[in-house]
Amino acid sequence: MSRFVNKLFSLSEKTAIVTGCSRGIGAEIATAYKKAGANVVCLSRSAEPSNGDIRDCYRQCDITDREQFASICSQTIEDYGCLDILVNAAGITLPIDDSVDKYESFSSTIKVNLLATYQCIEEAAACMIDGGSIINVSSIGSFQGFPGNPGYVASKGGIHMLSKSLALDLGEQNIRVNNLVPGYIKTDMTIRSYNDPELHRERLERMIIKRWGRVEDLVGAAIFLASDASSYVTGSDLVVDGGWTAKGL
Repeated sequence: MSRFVNKLFSLSEKTAIVTGCSRGIGAEIATAYKKAGANVVCLSRSAEPSNGDIRDCYRQCDITDREQFASICSQTIEDYGCLDILVNAAGITLPIDDSVDKYESFSSTIKVNLLATYQCIEEAAACMIDGGSIINVSSIGSFQGFPGNPGYVASKGGIHMLSKSLALDLGEQNIRVNNLVPGYIKTDMTIRSYNDPELHRERLERMIIKRWGRVEDLVGAAIFLASDASSYVTGSDLVVDGGWTAKGL
């Protein structure tokens, strides 16, 4: 049984590009893929990954620059002979307040979270000669409205439907496209509400599983979507939110 399961979820001989790898969700997924046997290319705009296990496969890349990312894809093919997996984990959040221009904030968020994701998919898909798996890290904000951050919610809502649209467009190339949908995961992006006692408690009350998520909670889902275990899954949303979106009263 163990050998069967290991083979089903193995990423051996597969090659993955993971964006947003300096820390948080991207770094955790990249580390897990490496442990599962994949060749991993870890991308970040500036900082090297905080996890030492993936520093040797780090490459600097601004994903909003299409030519930079296309060059990474070409180099990946040259180095490993294939590209099988793309994880779009890079993203920003720029909440609206009186100190920022709300239109500039909205535009910047859409550029990084949605437009760059689309560009990365198009460039990577062109290199997935034998098919592959594209995983877009979305958010429960793609299903529900949240206050004070319209750019983030709109960008994640866009990713939600982009994945479904491209699942159709890329299906003939044997490329699957799915959303990995985290709830409230403790990362640098959510640390303010995590550390605020009132905000922390408010969010906890919405969860069926009474704890905040950890980045490692996403690993199983990310490996499933990248592996042959999900070979019949595309255009879908795999939600990892502690029951947030399932809860009514």
